[in-house]
Amino acid sequence: MMRTLRKCTGLFIILFLMSCSAEAPTPAKQIATVKTKIVQQGPIAETLEINGNVVATKQARLGSPAEGPIKKLRVREGDYVKNGAPILTIGRTESADAQLIAAEEDFKRDQQDLQATEKLVKNGAVPAEMLDRSRAAFSRSNAQLIKAKETMADFVIRAPWSGYISKVLVTDGNFVGPRVPLVEMFDPASLVVQFALPEKVSVAVARGAKLSVTIDAHPGKTFSATVSRIYPDLDLKTRSRTIEATLSEKTTLTPGMFARLTIDLKSVAAAIVVPAEAVLTMPDGQKVVYLVKAGKAVKRKVRTGIENGRLTQIMEGVALGDQVIVEGHERLKDGIEVKLPSEKKGSDKDGGAAQEKSKATGAEKSGDAR
Repeated sequence: MMRTLRKCTGLFIILFLMSCSAEAPTPAKQIATVKTKIVQQGPIAETLEINGNVVATKQARLGSPAEGPIKKLRVREGDYVKNGAPILTIGRTESADAQLIAAEEDFKRDQQDLQATEKLVKNGAVPAEMLDRSRAAFSRSNAQLIKAKETMADFVIRAPWSGYISKVLVTDGNFVGPRVPLVEMFDPASLVVQFALPEKVSVAVARGAKLSVTIDAHPGKTFSATVSRIYPDLDLKTRSRTIEATLSEKTTLTPGMFARLTIDLKSVAAAIVVPAEAVLTMPDGQKVVYLVKAGKAVKRKVRTGIENGRLTQIMEGVALGDQVIVEGHERLKDGIEVKLPSEKKGSDKDGGAAQEKSKATGAEKSGDAR
């Protein structure tokens, strides 16, 4: 009895050890589903979008050293005036008129005296010293006439050049003092788009640089422009630099219009580029991409260049034609097996071939039966 029990116990132990030593089931292989793009070559540019305004670089606030009431205001806002055209007149010109008339009479008299003296000296009738005195008197009267004309001109405000009246600051009857602004005007040929660039990028823009401009007053149209002026210093409050651009095409502009500008800070015509989402930044600052090689993810360190938010230039680390992963990074690690969304285990193509083979086999069996 005991002998039989020992045999059963030994058999049970052997069976237990055999079951424990059986190989554990192999865990399922990890496969990451990813999307890829082919590394290509093409142009890339680093751009900056900034706002600006249309301004007139040639404008004037017209005043006068004379004083008196405003008479004969000839313009309103929006009027176009030609160079030299009278804009308004300041009253109380009686004394200026009298001085001008007297100066003109003195000038004519001294001019006639000079001409007569020149003839007498030439004929030897009077000494040469008389000619010097006549010339001095004529010079004084000429200077007085010029001053009288200038004084009279102070009472009539004229356009210094052709342009549009932007503001009229007085009306008929207003009494104005010397040097008070009366009218503002601008030259439409001087209109430019003015904007300010941050200090760190202002040095990247040079005179003659090209940019594109959209203006809210002209929706749906993009204008090309050229940087025409760069101010030499920075605004100490905003740490920005003022820049002006001139439109290459003629269009209707008005001071104060709002403009949006796109500037190419730097560009490369034939760069190795990948989608921006393909580039990952590691905790240590190193940038990497994952390539697909022989069905596996391969981690590559890269050196990047221009980044514009949509594309990234790769200076080192990848080559044309490489398959770079752009989606599915969550489960990636170096060497892991990957598949594309269209790749399925037992694909439709393989399944279709197996189905055709089954049909062919069935047909052969049918023929044999017949």
